[in-house]
Amino acid sequence: MRSRRAVIWGLLASGLLSGCLGSVPFRPRAYDEAVRVVGFQVDFQPDGTGVLDLDLEVKNPASDAATLAAVDFTLRVDGRRVAVGMQQVAAPLAADGRAPLRVLFPLASARTPGATEPVRRRVQVEGGVVLRFGGTERRAPFQAERVLPLTWVPPLEGG
Repeated sequence: MRSRRAVIWGLLASGLLSGCLGSVPFRPRAYDEAVRVVGFQVDFQPDGTGVLDLDLEVKNPASDAATLAAVDFTLRVDGRRVAVGMQQVAAPLAADGRAPLRVLFPLASARTPGATEPVRRRVQVEGGVVLRFGGTERRAPFQAERVLPLTWVPPLEGG
């Protein structure tokens, strides 16, 4: 009789967990700590073009293999938003594995007058990496801040 109960409980537990791909039991903040910003650079040009070069390290906190599906970002200069975006990616990530992820985001803005000398600006980037586990997606956030010398800065929005 005991073995029958154990089998029933085992089946119930496996049934409950089978639809939870990417879950990390007993670690509620696992995805909050899954992405590390290794570095980033921003380059704005006076013609309104630019690029955000984002270098990340992604750790899969789950015991299921995943696919890195997308990266989104918000870029701020001196506390004001200058760009937002998203880019689809398709890179495998092993169960409990780590992978580097470098993403280049093209930036576009109005033409800007600039200084002849670079000015040191506080630049912040925040966003998230979407990990796909079959039909389930989980977002792992990131954020970083640096002081960078920028010669050209697009018009700044908001506060």
